[in-house]
Amino acid sequence: MAGMGGWSTPGVGSERTVTESELLWGADQARNAALWKSAVISGTTRDTGNTNFTTILRPGLLLGKIDATGEFEEWDGSLLLGTQNLQGILDSELRAQDFDATNQDRVFRVLVARAPLKVRKLLILGAAFVGHAQEYLARRQLYAAGFVLDDDPFGYRAGAYRAPSYETATTDTLTADQNGQTLIYMNAASVTVTLPAIKPGLEFTLIRSADEEFIVVSPTADNVIVGNDLSADGITFTTAGEQIGATVFVKSIYYNGTLKWLMTLPPAPLGTGTATATYSIQS
Repeated sequence: MAGMGGWSTPGVGSERTVTESELLWGADQARNAALWKSAVISGTTRDTGNTNFTTILRPGLLLGKIDATGEFEEWDGSLLLGTQNLQGILDSELRAQDFDATNQDRVFRVLVARAPLKVRKLLILGAAFVGHAQEYLARRQLYAAGFVLDDDPFGYRAGAYRAPSYETATTDTLTADQNGQTLIYMNAASVTVTLPAIKPGLEFTLIRSADEEFIVVSPTADNVIVGNDLSADGITFTTAGEQIGATVFVKSIYYNGTLKWLMTLPPAPLGTGTATATYSIQS
């Protein structure tokens, strides 16, 4: 009797169990705005978190598009192949290989915009969405496409506008969930702000409203870009009379493959003219 291909022999291989999983949330009318399209899914796409079956792509896998081929593959915000830009979400299971275990490109339907999504069903590189190193970058890109996540429907964790926060302590350690926040530091004494552990997609606006020292530092040494320095630890506004209104825009970026904090200091007019605040770099 002739064989039927690599995975077709009864009794060979690990057991595979499939459980249906609803990716969308909300009433039916909430889903009417969702957009799908057909896309070519590359046969090299892998769901690395699918134990023993990485070639079986589960619903919720985030997808980007390879610039060179136009095919969709697993989304990875750290790469520069085109797949760092979110292009769609797989909404049902897909096998990336045929029954002879050969990679096969497939034309398949993917979600591309405006759907209400259950966060616990989303996958980044085959791993759970929440807690993934690239979670906040993914949240930003999903929010930009109009997706509504059930754990944050207003998009605050994605950096959507929220009311400024007025801080009165002399120390403040930021968290990733404050993503996009504007924080105004009011204490009439030296204030130190410590950034969260760096993750792609995070950014903050920090403003000083008292004429006292203002220190902004990373919890990790040498990962700040500012003032002619690619490996600083942070900055300090040092000069009395130049500290009220001092502002730091902080944004995580990939620099030559390494994730760093970029600190941008907009010029704030001090008195008359266009003099800018004096600061020192912590190295």
